[in-house]
Order: sequence, then C-alpha cells, then structure tokens
Amino acid sequence: MDDDQTPGGRRPTRRAALAGGAAAFASLFSPAAAQDAASFYRGRTISILMGTGPGGSYEFYGRMIAAHLGRHIPGNPNIVVEYMPGAGGALAGNHIYGPAPQDGSKILLSHALPLIEKMEAGAGVRYESQKFQWLGAYDEIVQVLALWRGASMSRLEDLARPEIVLGAMGRTHLSYQWATLVKDTIGASYPIVSGYTTGGALNLAMERGEISGWVIAWEGIVGGQQHWLRDNRIVIPVQFALDRMAALPDTPTLLEIASPGTRDVIEFLLAGTPIARAMAVGPGVPADRVAALRAAFAATLGDPAFLDEAKRRNLSIRYRDPDETLALVEKITKASPEFVARVKKAVGAPDQ
Repeated sequence: MDDDQTPGGRRPTRRAALAGGAAAFASLFSPAAAQDAASFYRGRTISILMGTGPGGSYEFYGRMIAAHLGRHIPGNPNIVVEYMPGAGGALAGNHIYGPAPQDGSKILLSHALPLIEKMEAGAGVRYESQKFQWLGAYDEIVQVLALWRGASMSRLEDLARPEIVLGAMGRTHLSYQWATLVKDTIGASYPIVSGYTTGGALNLAMERGEISGWVIAWEGIVGGQQHWLRDNRIVIPVQFALDRMAALPDTPTLLEIASPGTRDVIEFLLAGTPIARAMAVGPGVPADRVAALRAAFAATLGDPAFLDEAKRRNLSIRYRDPDETLALVEKITKASPEFVARVKKAVGAPDQ
C-alpha cells in the first residue's frame, strides 16, 4: 500500500494541501464578518441533514464531520445529525433549498442532486443545484455491485440467471441507475426492486435473501460491513469509477466492459459522484455565514484529528473547494436535453 492511501484503497488529499485550502478560505471574510457569524453560532445547535436514514456510508461521514466541524465554526456551535430519507436524497435537497431556515443553521449532506434535477425535472424536484451555496466536497462516492454469496454467485455473468433480483433506492438514485446499466451491458433481465429508503434496509434485505445484491458505496462496506469481506460473504463483480480502486485491482469498472455507445452516459453519471459527497446550504443564507462555513469545512478536512479518524474508519477524504464543486454541478445541469434523453433511456428513468 502506498503511504498516501487509506486502508480502504482510496487516496485521501494530503494534509498540506488541505491546510492551504483552509487558509485560502479564511482569507475570504473579514474579522467583522467572522464576528457576526460567531455571534450567530455561539451557544446554538445546528444540524447536518442527510437524505437517507441511519446505517450507510452517509451516516458514517455525516457523524464524523459533525464531531469535528463545530470546532472550526466561529462560535463553536453544537452539531447534530438529522435524517430526511426519500427520492434518492431529493426530499432533503428540497427542504434545504426552500422550507429550511435560510440562516446557516442547517447544512445539507448532499446526494447526487444535479443528476436527479436533470433527469427528473418536474417530478417533485423543487431545488436548483446551481443556486445552492456549496461548501465543497469531502470525497467522491465510489459504488460497487455487491452480490451475496448465499445466492451462489461468483461472477458477473451469474446475473443473467432467472432467480436474480437486485434492490435499489428510488429510480432517481445511482443504485438503481447503475444496476440498470449493468443489466443492459451484459444482456441480463433481472428485476430491480426500488423503494428502499436506506442503505441499512438494503443490507438487511440482502443478508435475509430478499434480494441477491445491490449497488452500495465502497465506504459502506469498509466503514461498516467489514465482516462481509473478512468472512467472504459477498462477491464484487464490477465497480463504478473512472479507474479501478487499489483495493479492487482485479474488479473491472463498468467503463471497461461497456459498449462504446454508452461510455459517455457512464462518464456523465460519474460526474455526479463528487456531488454525492458534498455539503451545501440554502440560497438565502447570508454571505458572511456561508464564508465562515466554507472556511470551517476546509479547516475540518485539513484537521489532523479528523484525518486520523477517517483513516481509522477506512473512510477516504478528497477535498474539493466550492468553485470545483460548482463546476461539476454545472457540467451536469448544462447538459443538452437531447443528451439527457439518451441518459434517461439508458438508466431506465421514467418519462416525464
């Protein structure tokens, strides 16, 4: 293992680079603005809201960030974690964008919201991803197809067997979309049972034999289900990333096995993976509080104590600043209607 790799096989950003990012953001707001933010946050409890329930990789990251972020926010508020599962994270996105207090007291732990917005316009999406005030991204989600060995599967081709059933969250969620693309790539016909609201529910369904497997975040395995790997309970026949992870050198990416005609669709979906590991506040939050939260977010991700905990938990960290994060958002939201129609057809998204 290289010195700059975590036990989970992902490469975290170096501390020096993160510390530089924190300093850069600290320079964005004046002492007066910082004092205003400190007055607001002192003695207050604020929340990190995630669009899923307990038991998955979002909770692992959310609770770890919550434990450290408050030390870096002026006024040192207490931070709690809240859950609002549904619609692949879109319900939480809607809440932060509109009904939630626009005062910096609620922070979104984002799912791949630009993909949902672009693919499901008019289907209950009430936010505009470009108008969120992004604090940055803390990693990029890498998902894998996990198949339960109790279903006697050992390779990708076994998915063509008639008894195979995969589970997923909503049809707007990457767990459903990746499963659909794999099915089309290998010519399988397995059903995908959507509607599970949490990763924990999908894990339990797989262990009980209700489903044969599902597309799970790698950190959801190494951060909370290591016994699956230790006891050889799962098979991972494909990973959804631009390049193979160091932890899975013999497992192909979907890009490697896909036909040339679907590569641009896969790359489009992969552009949303850092946003599925990003944080944001609503469009009405005052500028001084946004600046304070951005500086605190960068400082947290450069904090040696935070990085040490991430390493112990096998959770990788790769910081992206707000400008980088917004650029990825715009890459998705500015895609042409014709291309989006192709993507929707490829991933089985419902017509509007």
